[in-house]
Amino acid sequence: MTICRTHKKAGKNQPFLFVANQKLLEEVGMIQHKGRRVDLVEDEEWLYAFYDHKLPPEIISGVTLDTWRKQIERENKQFLFLTKEDLTREKGSDFVNEWDFPDHKKVGKLTIALQYRFEPGHDEDGVTAIIPVHQLNQITQTPFDWLVPGMLEEKCVALVKALPKNIRKHFVPVPETVKKCLEIEPDFKGALEEWLGYRLRKLTDEAIPLNAWSFDGLIDHLKMNFRVIDDEGRLLDYGRDLKKLQAKHVTQAGESFDQIAADELNFTGYIQWAFDDLPEQYSFMQKGQAFIGYPALVDEGETVGVKIFDTQRKAQLQHQAGLIRLFQLQQRKECTYALKNMPKNAALELAYNRLPAHSILKLEHVAGYKNDLLTLILNSVFVESKTIRTQTAFEQSLKENKSLLVTRATEIATLALEIMKGYGELKTSLQRLNAADPLTKSLDEQVNYLIYAGFIRTIPFAQFKHLPRYLKAMQYRLDKRDNTPQKANELARFQIRYWNSVSQRLKKEIVTPETEAFRWMLEEFAVSLFAQQLKTAITVSAQRLEKAWDSV
Repeated sequence: MTICRTHKKAGKNQPFLFVANQKLLEEVGMIQHKGRRVDLVEDEEWLYAFYDHKLPPEIISGVTLDTWRKQIERENKQFLFLTKEDLTREKGSDFVNEWDFPDHKKVGKLTIALQYRFEPGHDEDGVTAIIPVHQLNQITQTPFDWLVPGMLEEKCVALVKALPKNIRKHFVPVPETVKKCLEIEPDFKGALEEWLGYRLRKLTDEAIPLNAWSFDGLIDHLKMNFRVIDDEGRLLDYGRDLKKLQAKHVTQAGESFDQIAADELNFTGYIQWAFDDLPEQYSFMQKGQAFIGYPALVDEGETVGVKIFDTQRKAQLQHQAGLIRLFQLQQRKECTYALKNMPKNAALELAYNRLPAHSILKLEHVAGYKNDLLTLILNSVFVESKTIRTQTAFEQSLKENKSLLVTRATEIATLALEIMKGYGELKTSLQRLNAADPLTKSLDEQVNYLIYAGFIRTIPFAQFKHLPRYLKAMQYRLDKRDNTPQKANELARFQIRYWNSVSQRLKKEIVTPETEAFRWMLEEFAVSLFAQQLKTAITVSAQRLEKAWDSV
């Protein structure tokens, strides 16, 4: 039929009705992609019948069609126009609604565009989140695990069916059990598996360990797909592994955001707090797009500035360094006096400056004994455990804590010399032994993760003061030649697991082991196993380590 052929070729010279009808066909076609069913909209046979019913039999060419159309439109302009009700079959439009299958997803303050495709086997089958590269570092997997409300039931059924049989048996028949879970609508916050586990426990009194859940075996359309685009909307990459995409494009994502944010909150060259309060989060618009950033002070060497960063973690680390520099700039004389009058040992200071780099961590700063000491001193006195994002808070911390500066400097310098002395003695003892000996290798690896170039500036004071005890515990173990297999294997199991985790996470994100509780539990665990007489700062055991591991 002429009109059906013409319909598929809607162009700039065709009547508006064909353009409008083609647009509507595309819109209702999306209902099938969202609902993942082919019976929700009418097919081409129906479309043929629609026009066959409307058109008189004398229409045999484009010319006669055009002449007739102009005449009929004088009487009824909408005579040949399709409607959504025409094209959607019974319940089709109700089955696919904006709540169940939205075109956008709110993630924090970001609005992420969604696209749908119903084509099993295609790389983008299912739901695709469109992620501008400058937002790539700002999102996490957790909110996307929920997919969209219209697909949640199917995903929950698949997750429960993927549980180990000894757990799954408590929830059969699974589809009916999941329906009961969903009788209380979730708030779509937090982790999907935690919410589902909570609902199942409420229904059956059966608890599900978090490590029993598995997303890996889900079919593709039950896992969110991510399409990464550049600032011009061009495709950069796509896939269902968000962390892999973030690791691959981490530099470009940061640079893209930095270029955009440079025209917003951006100050430089300050030696005092002479700018507005810094919010935790900063929203702005550019080129019609909404952006979210995280403001922070930045250390510029002899001055400080203010910048917006694309991730909260980047901003936190930069803000800490900026605050330390600003406190130093405000107390030049006091800092000079403190460094001049603290305990000294030239040989140990030189040994510090020659320490090898950490085998996993890549630190930006070049280790320098006095500068690193001053960083730790200022951080522990003025910054650590405080929220300072206003001029008032900055001046209050300065006023309340400046009297502690010299005392803390002496305390930290004394500890640093004790640590370097203990480290030197332990290293000397280890060098006398066979490097291939399991005990030697174990202790050498442990001490190298603890004492490395720049450790003074990176370890918080709360943990720094325990370092002498950790070194004494290692020396005691070495002196006793204690490598009891059961104890050694138990410690090594946790050490290997943790540092392998750090190594893997560093490929995808900023990791600071010195601020992670588990890292220090390892040292306390070693003390409890091999030098109990030195006592531990916390209660620690293999069971407690296993429990704490879930939070790493």
